[in-house]
Amino acid sequence: MKKISQYLLLFLMVGSMFSCSGKKAETPAPVDDGLIEITPEQFKSSNMKLGSMGPQTFHDRVECKGYVSAPANAMSKICPAIAGKITGIHYKIGDFVPAGRVVATISGNDFMALQQSFAEAAAAYSKAKMDYERAKGLWAEKIGAQKDFLAAQTYYRSAYASYQSLRSRIMALGVSPARIEGGKMYTAYPVVAPISGYLTQINAVIGQYIDVDTDIAELVNLNALQLKVSVYEADVKRLKPGQTVYFGTTGSNNRTLMARLNTIGKTVNPDTKMIDCIASISKANGVTLVNESFVEAEIVVSAHEAQALPVTAVQKQGNSNFVYVVEKRKGNSYMMRKVPVNVGPTDGTSIEIRTPLPNKDIVVQGIDTMK
Repeated sequence: MKKISQYLLLFLMVGSMFSCSGKKAETPAPVDDGLIEITPEQFKSSNMKLGSMGPQTFHDRVECKGYVSAPANAMSKICPAIAGKITGIHYKIGDFVPAGRVVATISGNDFMALQQSFAEAAAAYSKAKMDYERAKGLWAEKIGAQKDFLAAQTYYRSAYASYQSLRSRIMALGVSPARIEGGKMYTAYPVVAPISGYLTQINAVIGQYIDVDTDIAELVNLNALQLKVSVYEADVKRLKPGQTVYFGTTGSNNRTLMARLNTIGKTVNPDTKMIDCIASISKANGVTLVNESFVEAEIVVSAHEAQALPVTAVQKQGNSNFVYVVEKRKGNSYMMRKVPVNVGPTDGTSIEIRTPLPNKDIVVQGIDTMK
């Protein structure tokens, strides 16, 4: 009975095989080999855009870092000429101060003593001048003695020297010598701005005693700001005065500000082990620059023109790069081919394409969904 069941099973299997061999096998519908079909709905939902390659100028750049700095003639430390007590501060941090304007006023015993000494010197000079003129006249008429004339001349010259010295000190303080000579003393003298600029520091308060070695305030001429960038020694040989520098300040994602390379350092900075270079700022795009603020910069050392696409047109997979070329239209759908390409440098917006591509539309946006 068992053998009969086995023969029956074998018979059914053989019959089944013959039955299947009598039917024709089904094949899939023919498709375009290697093409990807994108429907209008997919094109729209992926926010795709088409474009083509075009010429683009790419720059070879040297990356560097540095900071905005003011040259020596665009900064000023405001210090008192004579020690004393501050009686007034007339500006606040951030204010623009024209050259010659009074920033602070100072009073004190030293200033009063200087005025007294000048008044006394002026009186002594006036008397010595009269005595000298009288002795000179007598000597010319052979009435006076020569020794009296010489003594009057010596005293006159000494008094004149003392008078002129003190007068110069009084004038340097910004007060009128003639007023002091007339007996009218000042209670305080002004401290004026030597340059025009913005007040960046105030280091004193009203009532504070301050000596000649202490800074009252600091002024910076923001119109004269420059870049001080540090470059590796290996890159310095590629630099030349006049090259364009693109830079951005802290917190800025784009390096849209421009400067022009002026000076290339000749000494390695012992602290950074780099070479400091100076560039004059030529385009700030309305950005208010701050002295000593940190910047990231690129110095353009050469340029070349090449065919390029937007960076959004290139899809990177592993070590390979691809673009999608529209081969044809199938109804309202796009039939695309994935084409490998070799790429070159990028400026962040465009990327060089070194592989020749057909003169057809290329997907330049929305390829992230086509992986």
